[in-house]
Amino acid sequence: MEIGYTVWEWGLESEDDLKTALNDMKKLGYQNFENFIGMADLYEGREEEFNRLVKEYGLKFTALYHYIRDMDADNVEGTRKYLEFCKKTGAGIMNIQAPARDGKPSEEHLLKLSETLDKIGRMARDYDVTLCLHPHFQMTVEQEDEIDFVAEHTDPAYVKFCFDTAHTVLAGIDFEKLFEKYKGRIGYIHLKDQDTAVDAEDYRQKWIHEWDRHQRFYELGTKGIDFPKVLELLKRTGYDGYLVIENDTPTVSNYEGAKTNREYARRVLGM
Repeated sequence: MEIGYTVWEWGLESEDDLKTALNDMKKLGYQNFENFIGMADLYEGREEEFNRLVKEYGLKFTALYHYIRDMDADNVEGTRKYLEFCKKTGAGIMNIQAPARDGKPSEEHLLKLSETLDKIGRMARDYDVTLCLHPHFQMTVEQEDEIDFVAEHTDPAYVKFCFDTAHTVLAGIDFEKLFEKYKGRIGYIHLKDQDTAVDAEDYRQKWIHEWDRHQRFYELGTKGIDFPKVLELLKRTGYDGYLVIENDTPTVSNYEGAKTNREYARRVLGM
């Protein structure tokens, strides 16, 4: 397994944002990185320039993070340009997030989402990209039964999962049960810490009403998730992919947060 980092925290507005992030990643000894589709928009038509920049910093671009925001849009064809970017830049993973949640999703909504994911996943294979659905708090696919529904109504050959440690805790899902159930279908892992005794409904209200002021996630080892156990469980399932730290809301600067996470990964996880 390789340790990586998400770099959207540094910004998506300019090339300098990316250069700063990659420079920090290189200093701290990360091996790979993931970024949002905004970066693909920024470098559209300049993929070779992007590749040279990544090579200059000695890193590997592994995954692009995409969203389905509107189920009525043509999400299949709309994804094509991002799959083309992945193919031209060597990213073998596309993580994808379901639309925002408005209460418990209906079976009809989940079925429509599953059909869309299946189509995108099949198309992704044509670009040598693996599609991974990211179950996410306050999004359509959040709870275990919603994950199970999508899993049952999509082809495992085309739709994998990106599981996130903090979002798993917020959904009240047991890591061991989840990893065992989806053994062989885990395509990517996000690591971030979260209070394991969190009141999920209180958290939901803060997420909705206090987004800009709410400390949502934390550096590894600073809250309650047992990351050595998470790593052990993943190894038990045969997972040997990327472990990518995502520090959406660092408690300090982006660099210092990434440094704390890197030191923890070395000292505690041996990575």
